Amino acid sequence: MRTVDPSGAIEVRPGLVLEWGPTLTGPAPGDTAAFLWCRLEREGGAMSLHRARPGEACEARDGCFQAAVTLTADALEVMLEGDVSAGAVALRRFAAGAHDGFAMEPTPRARLALESIRRCPFAGGCRLMALSARGHDLLVEFLTAWTAALQPAAPTVGPGDRLRLAAEILERDLEHPPSLERLAAEVGLSETTLKRGFRREFQTSVFGYVRTRRMEKARRLIETGAATVLEAATLVGYNNPSHFAAAFRQQFGVNPKAFQLGARRPD
Repeated sequence: MRTVDPSGAIEVRPGLVLEWGPTLTGPAPGDTAAFLWCRLEREGGAMSLHRARPGEACEARDGCFQAAVTLTADALEVMLEGDVSAGAVALRRFAAGAHDGFAMEPTPRARLALESIRRCPFAGGCRLMALSARGHDLLVEFLTAWTAALQPAAPTVGPGDRLRLAAEILERDLEHPPSLERLAAEVGLSETTLKRGFRREFQTSVFGYVRTRRMEKARRLIETGAATVLEAATLVGYNNPSHFAAAFRQQFGVNPKAFQLGARRPD
């Protein structure tokens, strides 16, 4: 297998240069537009971002093989054209000197790209194409990590939050509520934890919660005249009018038909 020279550089595309070897020189002297330098050291290093000074040399620690992607300001603007994401805004601010650099542990894909650069088996046009692809890989890996680092930490979701989410799921479709097994899976709890949590949080079982919410909805429908007793029963998931009437009477102490008549009686 052919191994590339220990040092080298290619222009991946206008304004984007891939450089590799034990010593990285960064932008050429006088090239004041260059500001982005992504460096990955093979052993014990990190992928890092900083504004490279023209002609700045970087020696790899302990002779480690390393690679860098240098991007000019113009190339960056072309790359970010129309991009208003947080990562793009942060890169533009970084280019203007708004904040310090950024470092990350090399990802498996970044390490693979570096090793592919170091041991590229091709020559001529194929070599240029392969190295260009690996240069893009390094840049993409860094930009992905950069964007992820800008995201706010996800709020901690506790058992209480999961129980309230479960209650919301139940109320979305009282007519056809999910099974206990499916509901527990949707909110990331075991069935046992879900059942115990419901009794603690809502002082009732999951089934009792559904039944209570069904009756409250049915009462509103009947009270406002939006549905008849039979329609209300169907809308909250009861196919048997007798079962609905028994549940309504248990909840409110009155037969649904009598409640309907009372609701329609003028004061």
